[in-house]
Amino acid sequence: MSSSDAIAAHLEWQPFAHGPDCAKPAWEVDQQTETDKRRLRREGPEHSCPNEECGHHDHYDRITLRVLCRSCGTAHLISGEEYTTRTTTTVRTGYGQPPKRVAGLWLYPGPPLLDLRGYDSPGAYLCSRQKVDRLSEDDIVGVVTEGRGKRGGTVYHAAIGPDFHPPARGLSGYADWAKVSGEKPFASVTAAAKWVAAELDAAATEEEGPAQ
Repeated sequence: MSSSDAIAAHLEWQPFAHGPDCAKPAWEVDQQTETDKRRLRREGPEHSCPNEECGHHDHYDRITLRVLCRSCGTAHLISGEEYTTRTTTTVRTGYGQPPKRVAGLWLYPGPPLLDLRGYDSPGAYLCSRQKVDRLSEDDIVGVVTEGRGKRGGTVYHAAIGPDFHPPARGLSGYADWAKVSGEKPFASVTAAAKWVAAELDAAATEEEGPAQ
């Protein structure tokens, strides 16, 4: 499950596009909140809801997010009603932290195994041979996931995927991987990453065939 969360953190987001030939691409992000805004008649009938505590009738709160680039003049406006906002950190989202170099691979962290205080270590790492600003499916060659051993201790599992396809949510996260490390877990992220690197090297050697 945590490998799917890591994939969602890195792959299931789309960046905003700048205008063509933007000289200095940089986004300026601001938010505007309008409370108790009255719904105009031309905007449709009142909202009806079976929830008796819902106040979303002819008045509502609206938030608008403005993302603009002064260089190319592109502006994105995103608005919604009955919004929620949450301030968090890159540790909790699993995206935005720098990757770490282990066994010749770059390991990109995902969110913690549990969204609880005290669980700050990544629940999974996506493995890449290259260091990139944003991961794509083509960059990911393996995964290291956190688990629990027989006595509740932290252990790690690994899998490689030269023909990578993001596993569907709700699955174990290994369904589409080419090879899994097996039932015996690793004691550390480093050991699991070394297995991934060794398996990738072995697969590359096998594809090349015997030396002439």
